[in-house]
Amino acid sequence: NRIAEDLDLSKGALYGVLEPEPSGLGCPLCGSEVGYPNRTAKDRGSVECPVCGWDGEAEETVTTIEGRARYEDDEGLAADPHAPVGSDVDRVPPPPPPTLRLPTIAGGALLGAAAGLALVLWTRRR
Repeated sequence: NRIAEDLDLSKGALYGVLEPEPSGLGCPLCGSEVGYPNRTAKDRGSVECPVCGWDGEAEETVTTIEGRARYEDDEGLAADPHAPVGSDVDRVPPPPPPTLRLPTIAGGALLGAAAGLALVLWTRRR
């Protein structure tokens, strides 16, 4: 509390500026390193992914990040972490987080159809 007061910030704003402590564990959705957002979360074993937003328990993670740097090239693209060091495995970026494009497009189409129907009914009344 004192640090937030000294910086003239709310506690929420202060926590928003802090970066999670690295855990050395991987996200089960995107493979990025998950971290502990605060001491309480670390004590409980709760981690979160800064890339895709997944959060859960440390036991739910699927990979360790140890040595991950040796599998990355200059562009930050990770190779298969199970491939032997120095192998010629194609380097691919991790998959992007899922998006909600289809529901957005469908909702726009339904709104357009409703507006068109309302316009037709309104012109027939006149």
